[in-house]
Amino acid sequence: MKAKSAWVLLALLAASIEPILVKLGYRGAVTPLQLLLMKNLVGATVILPLTRHFRLPGVRDVGRIASVSLLLLLTNGLTLYALQRLTAVTVITVVTTTPALVALANRALGRDRLGPRFWVGFGICFVGILLTIDVAGAGGYSLDPLGLTIISLAVLSSTLYRVRMEGLTGRYDPRLVSTWVFWINAAVAVLFLAPFLEPIPSEALPLGLWIGLAAALANVAFLWAIKLIGSTNMSIFNLIQRPMVIVAAALVLREPLTLSQILGVIMVLAGLPLARATRNNPVSQATPDKPRSGFPATSASR
Repeated sequence: MKAKSAWVLLALLAASIEPILVKLGYRGAVTPLQLLLMKNLVGATVILPLTRHFRLPGVRDVGRIASVSLLLLLTNGLTLYALQRLTAVTVITVVTTTPALVALANRALGRDRLGPRFWVGFGICFVGILLTIDVAGAGGYSLDPLGLTIISLAVLSSTLYRVRMEGLTGRYDPRLVSTWVFWINAAVAVLFLAPFLEPIPSEALPLGLWIGLAAALANVAFLWAIKLIGSTNMSIFNLIQRPMVIVAAALVLREPLTLSQILGVIMVLAGLPLARATRNNPVSQATPDKPRSGFPATSASR
C-alpha cells in the first residue's frame, strides 16, 4: 500500500511541476514545438540513469512499445496545435473527460467495475476542474470546429495510450517501457521535428533540461502507478494535477487564487475518494516467460 501511494504521489508531483516550467518557458523566446523537442531529447538522455534498467529487446517488442509511445507523442503534438485554435478553458474541459473514456474502455475490456459512486465522484471532480479554470474570467469557450476535432483526437489518443500502457506494464517492467518510450520518441522528434524548427535559444536550454527531467520522472512514476492501481484509477488521480498546478503557481509564479479556484480545489479533493474503479482483473505478475525485470525471452533478446 505504501509503495502504491509513493508512486502515485511521485507521478502527481512530477507531472505538476512540468506545466509550471512550460509556462515559464513561454515567457521567453521559446516555442511550444521547441519545448517538445527539448523535452524528448533531455528525457531520452536522463531516462536510463533514472531507471537504471536496460535490455535490448526483440524487433516485435520494440514494435509493441513504439506503437504506444507514438500515441504519447501524438497526444502532445495534437494538444499543442489545439491550443493555437482554442482557449485554454476549452482544451482543459475536453481533456478532463479522458478518465471517463479510460474507465469505459477498461470496463469494456473486463478490467474494471464502475458503480454509481464512481460516476458521482467523477462528476464532482469534473465540476471542480471547471471551477479551477475560472470559466467566466478566462476567455470562455471557443467552438472552432477544427480545434475541437484536434483536441478530441488528442483525448482519444491519450485514452488509447493509457489503456494500452496498462497492458504493456503487465507484460514488461515499467522502467524498461519508460526507457524505450523516451528513446523512440526522441528519435522521431529528431528525424521529423528538429529539421523544421528554428535554432533553440541558448537561454532556454536550462529550462529545457528541467522540463525533460520532470517529464522523465513523471513518466516512470506514472507507468509504475498504472501497473499497481490500473489506468482508470491513475487517470482519476491525475485530476488532482490541475489543483496542484494552481497552488504551485500561486506560490512560484505569485498568481493569486480566486474564490472559484479555491472551491474547485476542494471539490476535486472531495470527489477523488468516490471516483474509484474496482479492479476485476488486476495486471498479472510476471511469469517465467515474461520476467519482471526485462522483456520476454525471445530469440532476438536472449
